[in-house]
Amino acid sequence: MGSNKLIIFAKQPELGKVKTRLSVSIGEENTLKIYFELLMITKAVTSSLDVEKIVYWDRLTEVSKFEFGSEFKRQVQAVGDLGKKMEVAFHNELQEGTGKVLIIGTDCPFVTKEILLDAYQRLDNSDFVIGPAKDGGYYLLGMKKFSPFVFQSIPWSTSEVLSLTMTSIEKNNQTFSLLAELCDIDDLDDLKVWKGSDY
Repeated sequence: MGSNKLIIFAKQPELGKVKTRLSVSIGEENTLKIYFELLMITKAVTSSLDVEKIVYWDRLTEVSKFEFGSEFKRQVQAVGDLGKKMEVAFHNELQEGTGKVLIIGTDCPFVTKEILLDAYQRLDNSDFVIGPAKDGGYYLLGMKKFSPFVFQSIPWSTSEVLSLTMTSIEKNNQTFSLLAELCDIDDLDDLKVWKGSDY
């Protein structure tokens, strides 16, 4: 699996800049702690994965408040909406032509190494692999050939992202495989799913 890659989209962990929907309910400091925890979970789950790992930060800083480690390369996300950012990242990482590329964020504490390995395996028989999120989006997307159409004409951060992405794939006569549905942590209800009723 040496030629396979994992893209991780992350935000610099700064007060008031992460998980703004959640911070309305629990405050900015608690939200930042939660975000650090999500970053640590993402690092723990992906560290031992035998693929090339590239963290695409929202911006690069001289001194980062969180380091994934030396085995993770660092890049910066492109300018534009989420679709444009992902499109450019996939374009960058699929240029060499071989291998399978997955993208995840840092919002889903339920992703496991086994889910990621399964996602790579599913790309043997499908053009795309998608990890559906309970909010109608997705927590993972994978492909083995650069296919920018999956990022176009999608209303990001809405409940239609997953269904429109699947429709787009089918319209282009491609196939996809769906992983288990998981919960992203975006608001207080999601946090309660993860942490129980402590919040």
